[in-house]
Amino acid sequence: MIVQLPKLIRYRKKDKWGFCDKYKKVVIQIKYEFVGDFKEGIVKVKLNNKWGFINEEGREITDLIYDMVEDFEKGFAKVNFGIKKNEKEEVFGGKWGVINSKGKEVIPLQYQGIGDYFEGIFPVKLNNMWGFIDTNGKQITSVKYESIGNFSEGLAAVKQGGLWGFINNRGRQVIQNTYSAVGEFHDGIVKVESNGWWGLIDKEGKGITPNKYDEIIDDGGPLVVVRIQKNWGYIDRKGTEFFED
Repeated sequence: MIVQLPKLIRYRKKDKWGFCDKYKKVVIQIKYEFVGDFKEGIVKVKLNNKWGFINEEGREITDLIYDMVEDFEKGFAKVNFGIKKNEKEEVFGGKWGVINSKGKEVIPLQYQGIGDYFEGIFPVKLNNMWGFIDTNGKQITSVKYESIGNFSEGLAAVKQGGLWGFINNRGRQVIQNTYSAVGEFHDGIVKVESNGWWGLIDKEGKGITPNKYDEIIDDGGPLVVVRIQKNWGYIDRKGTEFFED
């Protein structure tokens, strides 16, 4: 197996970091307190206890002003002002925002937390509630959810009033908040819990099975594992059961 070296390699001299090429020729000045690995042609760097980003030519795409940053992914990176940590834990969360690959702030640094990017939108947390915002800073939903899940197959679980439902990536409620617990969609179906019982529904909220199972395990395969009391069996994705006699 041939291992391909990255274009630029982290290079340390005493307690400072920079980058060299595969011939150990220094390409980016060895001056930083810490450097990450290049992601999408950009790397996070730390100097004077502040973070920022540089490109493969060593040019700063942002000022080194942030207290914490995350790597670029799909053209965006999360950045933070004000976070404070001691050796054991975070003591103050600071404020999070998002920049693009040109270093432009596309989501202002005003949120408690920011979730994973999906098709042009980010989940954002403010005052312990969640909402969704696009990369132009426009609200997709207001910040009104108690908890959220990741997008799967274009839908994300959202919790409001203690119950779960699903929205699409335009912020439209497609499955009402009627469930005490939910999973993530796989091949068009998702497990849901109501009154202590589990069942399966489709993307329109229609029941594939009754809510009658004590447990459902769906790993995305062609069959879903189910349990009724001590009896284990399977369901296909049309709701047909397979239990041992």
